[in-house]
Amino acid sequence: MIRNLKKGFSLILVLAAMIVFVACSIDTKYDESSMNIIEPAQVGQEISSPDVVVIDARDKDKYEKGHLKGAINLTAGELSENTPVKGMIAPKKTFERILSKNGINSGDKVYIYDDKNGIFASRIWWVFKYYGHDQVKVINQGARGLELQGLEMSADAPMVEKSKYKVASKNEDLLVKIDEVKAQVDNPQENVIILDTRTKAEFDEGAIPGAINYSHSNNCYKDGTFKSKQDIYLNYTDLGIDVEDEVYVYCKTSVRAAQTAALMQEAGFKNVKVYDGAWLEWQYKGMPSTGPTDMVVPTVQDAS
Repeated sequence: MIRNLKKGFSLILVLAAMIVFVACSIDTKYDESSMNIIEPAQVGQEISSPDVVVIDARDKDKYEKGHLKGAINLTAGELSENTPVKGMIAPKKTFERILSKNGINSGDKVYIYDDKNGIFASRIWWVFKYYGHDQVKVINQGARGLELQGLEMSADAPMVEKSKYKVASKNEDLLVKIDEVKAQVDNPQENVIILDTRTKAEFDEGAIPGAINYSHSNNCYKDGTFKSKQDIYLNYTDLGIDVEDEVYVYCKTSVRAAQTAALMQEAGFKNVKVYDGAWLEWQYKGMPSTGPTDMVVPTVQDAS
């Protein structure tokens, strides 16, 4: 009896050691090879470089109370317009004007943060990417991550010298338009997925027919850091999404959707597009939508 107890206890110890080993071997940090995400520690190492621009995407009041020293204030709203609905991507001339005013050059490395789990920072990231500025990343854990890193904060806005920013080319592959989404609704293709990143409550009130609902909030751990590439990959493949699928992501105005797009790309999903008009445009155009009686909500276990 005692021998069996000892064997059982030894087995428990072995299993516990294996769990600890596996947990320690999973890297939840984003390294220098990451396409879209940068860690606060790396920002601290690069902040003094003349070709690095850090954008604080929070509102003006928060920025003025304190921000990363040297960061400029640029909100997602400045890179948006409200035609035909709120929150559409700003035209090229507006993008060029805003970046020129803030002294940003086409060769600069741009790192962006907010305090909303990266949703506004990711929206700006997506706009930059769409207009061909590839050297742009979202800062993991945002303002809190920078503070925890012990980086210097300031209430003073930096002096910037205006630039003459010009867009060389657009990356049209990052955007999907309403006609393409409607075509998928009318004639569903197996390799095309419509992904609704709003909350379940929003989704239940109405959604694009055939859409899968998986809230953007599932992309973060409880401390506000982005989930690891592995966890992001597992979460979305559990939904039945393949890395080769064409994925149309949207929310209400495709701010939250941009965060999902950035992280899905990082996890290896190769063809993720943001439906810019999002739910507001879909409703405005009178497109068909699901209701409480005719929708099916897929479920997935949150890995956090």
